[in-house]
Amino acid sequence: MRIKNLLKLKASSGQPNKHHEFIWLCLSLMIPLHFGLISLQRAFSAENVVQDDARHHVVWLQRYIDPQLFPNDLIADYFQTLAPAGFRSLYWMVAKLGIEPLLLAKILPVILALITSAYIFKAYLRLLPIPAGAFLAVLLLNQTFWLKDDIASATPRAFVYPLFAAFLYYLLRRSLVPCLITIALQGLFFPQLLLVEITILTVRLINWQNGLPRLTQEKHHYIVWLLGLGVAALVVLPFTQSFSGFGEVVTASQMKAMPEFGSEGRSKYFGVDPLSFILSGSSGLRAPDMPYVNWISLSLPIILKSQLSLVRSVTREIRILWQILFASLGVFLLAHLVLLKLYFPSRYTYHSLRFVMPIAAAIAFTILFHASWRWLQQNRAVNASGQIASIRSFAKPRYKVKHYAAIGMIGTLFILCLVTFALPAVALNRQQWVVGRYPEIYDFFAKQPKDTLIASLAKEANSFPAFSQRSILAGEEFAFAYHPSYYNQFKQHTIDTIYALYSSDSEEVEEVIQSYGIDFFVVENTSFQSEFLKEKKWLIHSSFQPVVLEAIAWLERGEKPVLQRLQDQCSVLSERNLTIIDANCITISDG
Repeated sequence: MRIKNLLKLKASSGQPNKHHEFIWLCLSLMIPLHFGLISLQRAFSAENVVQDDARHHVVWLQRYIDPQLFPNDLIADYFQTLAPAGFRSLYWMVAKLGIEPLLLAKILPVILALITSAYIFKAYLRLLPIPAGAFLAVLLLNQTFWLKDDIASATPRAFVYPLFAAFLYYLLRRSLVPCLITIALQGLFFPQLLLVEITILTVRLINWQNGLPRLTQEKHHYIVWLLGLGVAALVVLPFTQSFSGFGEVVTASQMKAMPEFGSEGRSKYFGVDPLSFILSGSSGLRAPDMPYVNWISLSLPIILKSQLSLVRSVTREIRILWQILFASLGVFLLAHLVLLKLYFPSRYTYHSLRFVMPIAAAIAFTILFHASWRWLQQNRAVNASGQIASIRSFAKPRYKVKHYAAIGMIGTLFILCLVTFALPAVALNRQQWVVGRYPEIYDFFAKQPKDTLIASLAKEANSFPAFSQRSILAGEEFAFAYHPSYYNQFKQHTIDTIYALYSSDSEEVEEVIQSYGIDFFVVENTSFQSEFLKEKKWLIHSSFQPVVLEAIAWLERGEKPVLQRLQDQCSVLSERNLTIIDANCITISDG
């Protein structure tokens, strides 16, 4: 394909060139396939591989395959309750076909990425009808979300991307019913972004005339807004009721008193420096957390005011980018005002910015590329006299700057495309894939009764539910302090786990074992050293701190825990640095 045809808007007939568009769409879909297939290869590279966040949100859905799994499991019940209705329903339906949720979670990301890419390609053409630019938007967007673990997790937030992309396309196309369907689905899969979509519809009711806001005269916008509100209300109401089993979310006053929300806590909010508070973490915009190339999007407002020829082809619908920004920032600020009532504020900018910035950057790149290529073409020497003139003019500094800038812009775009094929190697490391290193231990637990309960503070214990389908009493990955009804119980489980592991009082240890029905303990080689506990930041910087410090004091005084005394006698399996201890043996030996 010749370069001059890359930025082709229309065919000679004056109608959109569907053949040209189809070719670019096919090329665009190769991008998510490229990333997705390499991600799939990693997902199936070993027997025990799971995405980090799938351990929170997907493992418990294995109950759809075997209802006897995770009986009376606080962690399983909590995370299954957190799951939105649409997310649960999808996994339930596929489970009825015999496909396990953990297997589906590995396959889904590439499907979701393909759907997202197709919709973004079509939506981009509503802003700037150049298929090559739409290809670039798909490229930048895929780089953005494959370099993080959002879509790779196959958790509720993974569905944000195809659903929000579809919402944008149908909104721009003015397809009422499909737009309402996407709003409903967003509420069923990721309700937080539903608020952003409704706010976008609200912002679209306002036009700016002579620097002043005016209500739009377009009836279509009011119809979509009213019906969208109705659909959102019907979808969100059942979702808000689903948390009744775990009560209200933590209040601002409770958060201030909890180390978990402090500057060193798991969910940093209070006490962080102002820049971090605004830009990163649970409280921030999270804009910096994406590929640097997307920052060229900041130049788009300047480019759109320039005299570059392609600017005239940008449609009026470009305003959707500003509307998304205003809507996201509005809900972001509201979430800060009603802290945690709308969950963490970052949820309302993190995902939307991952659409706005790549699309805006693609438009900016396309316009600059077109201007650069056109300038080079116009200044080419076409005959001998022209060559002499060109050589003379090239000696002028201004010509040199333009010449090298044009070549640099074209080179940058080609490099950007080429780098895409190297990015998956980096992306895999940032998608948070967890590879199990203890196959014998996983197999041992998997062969135990389904109501087996494991107590441990070892990091690997977080993966036992995923790799062995057996419950754990407590674990770092499940220390979510958002609902006091859950967290108070989890806190007690963790405290009792610490006492069972480190107490030298045999009666106290036996009481904990019998109270919870603990079947096994798992300890590391260094578990009974004070440094082991000191390195556990999730314990030190949390409400568990007093108990942890007490256990550290025991160890430093030389007191020998019951489990340490009986470890050799009661161990049933050791692999690498982990040892399984039979809890029943502990009670018998103590007796």
